Order: sequence, then structure tokens, then C-alpha cells
Amino acid sequence: MKAIQKQGTGRAALIDAPIPSCGPTDVLLKPLYSGICMTDLYVLYHDMGQQGQEPFPLIMGHEFSAVVAEVGKHAGAYVGTDTKIKMGDRVTVEPLLPCGICDNCLQGRTNVCPRMSHLGVFEDGCFAEYVRVPSHRVHALPDTVSDLEGALVEPLSCAINFIDKSQLKPGNAVVILGGGSIGIMAMQVAIASGAGLIILSEPVAKKRELALTLGAHAAIDPASENLVKRVWELTGQKGADIVIECVGVQATISQMVHLVKRGGRCVLAGAPMKPVEMNFLPFWYGEMEIVAAHATAWQFPRAIKLMQRGLVNVAAALEAVVPLKEGIEAMERAYSSKELGKIVVKHMKERGERNESV
Repeated sequence: MKAIQKQGTGRAALIDAPIPSCGPTDVLLKPLYSGICMTDLYVLYHDMGQQGQEPFPLIMGHEFSAVVAEVGKHAGAYVGTDTKIKMGDRVTVEPLLPCGICDNCLQGRTNVCPRMSHLGVFEDGCFAEYVRVPSHRVHALPDTVSDLEGALVEPLSCAINFIDKSQLKPGNAVVILGGGSIGIMAMQVAIASGAGLIILSEPVAKKRELALTLGAHAAIDPASENLVKRVWELTGQKGADIVIECVGVQATISQMVHLVKRGGRCVLAGAPMKPVEMNFLPFWYGEMEIVAAHATAWQFPRAIKLMQRGLVNVAAALEAVVPLKEGIEAMERAYSSKELGKIVVKHMKERGERNESV
């Protein structure tokens, strides 16, 4: 099978690899669409998941929709149902693979399992013609969710986790730092959750315009406007109830404290790949809270329902759909340009084309 394999820091190749064997509790899947995520770029260019060791060959990718090609003889039912997994079903997959027996897992916090694995980060992922996954991480896709949308269930689930961590209440003023695809999804989930005021900070004009089209009340260019001043003006000099940081860099992380009101809450959703300096004294004075949001835990069914009900347009930030053979070039483009929106890889299909409008 064809697959995109990371072979070293910043080096990937389209290779011929053996089709994975399907274990007794596994399913073998044939991907339909795979999203290119910032995490994939961190894996390739910053060795996420492999820090402190020699980077090892790894088939990349973790956001995807797929068709079931083989079912292990002891594979179970779909998550949260008694419906058996069968060949030909359309599915999406939770790529984080928890141990299931540690304290965090037993408390339902599977996304902070200290022994977790993860497709495309620690073990072979979905940028391939086939991928093997444990059956207990598979969700069926309803007919009302397209193949393309199905590949974006995972990032939407992450966005829901961000809002869960924010403890958003109806009417809250929310600032979202970063208008990439995940920031745009988080913004839409906040709107669907009843936010009273949505302010998005993003230097790229087309991303600000998209945010306004999708319901943001204000979209600010932090490169040309005083973001702190504008947020305080828009919130009646109170500051935001919630700030959600979706970038993971020094500038935006350190900015949160100046945007949130006293007693407010900040969510670190972007992955900081470098150490960050921050003045915590204002947090102390104002009893502000800062929490982190990592991946997903039990948000997949809710993400699918939001799609079904038309409350979130997951493909709104879509930049391009490319074939697997162009996936490496697409990752290079995504890494080198801040202008691009979401890029999705389209895999070969075994059957006729589906309606992919969103």
C-alpha cells in the first residue's frame, strides 16, 4: 500500500508499505479523507511524540473518515452502542489510544492517560491506503454526515473540549486567539453554546472575514489594532469572561491575561512547542483561572450531532483537497504559510463517489 512516512525531522516520503494485519480486537480501515492538522506538522518538523529520542519511521495522520475493510473476530460494537461493526461501514476514529486501566482512564479522563498511544504520533496513522485501529475507538458515521465531514469529526471534538474546559455560560463574552480551522470550529461551538459576544483575533484578512461570515461579532487584526484596547471597549471595560488560545506561541499565550476579566477563565488550547514566559501576577490578583485542553475525551458523539443539526460548518475553513500523492507537498505548504486554511487529503475509494457538499 502507499503511505506517507516520516523518516526524520522535516523529512517524509511516499512509500510502499505492507498492509497492516488485523488483530482479533482490531478493525482494518480504508481511509476516505484525512485532515492535515497542526499536530501533524509538529510531528514532522518538531518531533512531537519523539522528543529526546532518535526520530523513528512513522506513517503520519490522525484525522480521518474510512470504510471498514476487515473486522477482527473479537471486535466489539461501536462506541456507546450495541451495534456490531461490519465490513463496508463508514466510520471515524478517535486516534488517541488510552490504556483503559489507569486512574485517569477510570475517571473518564482518557485524554490525559499517562500511557496513551496515538495514531500518527506514536504509532502508524491514516496517511495510507489502510490503517489498523482498536475497534473500541471507532464511531459509525450516519448517512447525513459526508465522507469529508467525517474526517473533521476529530478536530471538531477538540473544539468542543476547548469549550467544555472554558465552562462557558450563555451570554458570556469570549475571545478566541487564532482564526485557523480549529479556532473557527471553537468559535462556532461557542456560538452554538450560547456565547453572547464572540471576538476573534487573527492577522490574516480572509480568516477574519470568514469568522464574521460565520457569526463572530468582531474580528480584530492584532498586527494593526490594539487588541487589548478593542476587547475592553467591546466588553464595556469589563474584559472577556473567557479567552481561548488556539495558537500555542509566546505572543498569544502571554496576551491572555490582558484580555480576560478578573475572575475569568483562560483555556490554553494551542500546543506550545517552546517554553513560554508569562507574568502570572495579574492572574493572582484577579483570581483568574488558566486551564489546558488536550485532544478529546467523549466528545465525538456530540461533534457528530452538531454536524447533523447544521450547527457547525466544519468545512468552512477548507483551503484545498489533495490526493495522497500530494500530501507531503501540502504539509510543506501548510507549515510555511500562515495564510492557508484547512487542507484535506483525499484517498482512493472502492466505490462510487458520495455527495460531499457541506
